[in-house]
Amino acid sequence: MAILKWLGGILVILLFLALALYAYLGGFRTIQIEKDAFGPAEIIFSTHVGPYPEMGESWRRFQAEWEDAGLDACNSLAVYIDPPGTPPEELRSILGCRIDALPETEKAELREQFPTFTLPRTQAYVAVFPYKNFLSFMFGPMKVYPALQKRLEEENVTPPVGIETYGVEGEIDEIGFIIPYGVGADVYQPLFEAF
Repeated sequence: MAILKWLGGILVILLFLALALYAYLGGFRTIQIEKDAFGPAEIIFSTHVGPYPEMGESWRRFQAEWEDAGLDACNSLAVYIDPPGTPPEELRSILGCRIDALPETEKAELREQFPTFTLPRTQAYVAVFPYKNFLSFMFGPMKVYPALQKRLEEENVTPPVGIETYGVEGEIDEIGFIIPYGVGADVYQPLFEAF
């Protein structure tokens, strides 16, 4: 009987810790979706094809490349090309560093070494999610995308792409989720052709 009480106590503690972690990561947060503008944002970029959980290796490769090119810090974002339901092995993603705030000489050097694209100014559905640690990169999309998908369905919108903004490593306090609307996929054609 003492063992059952001891196991019961451990289970209660584990449940409490799981709920505390869930709350800390924003699990009880209500997702607010606003209509706002995004862009323009000039980026250097690299590509990733495959499941989202495998993007880490592509990010590490891209980071080594931009560090070798002399970029000290990447104001990072990703552009997700394919809609929900695409087979995981076919998912296409753009990994980018914003360069629009850099001095012109530095931008010119980076343009010579990387493909570039300027995300145009568009109207967008925008949501943010707090960044607490690396788990936020998994937990945030699980919370935000169902709310965004519901809103898109309610307003009968088919977005051309999805964009997530992260910021500079070590300074990230939130993840931005941006869904452009009112523009066709042709605006992003150079990104589609990068594959």
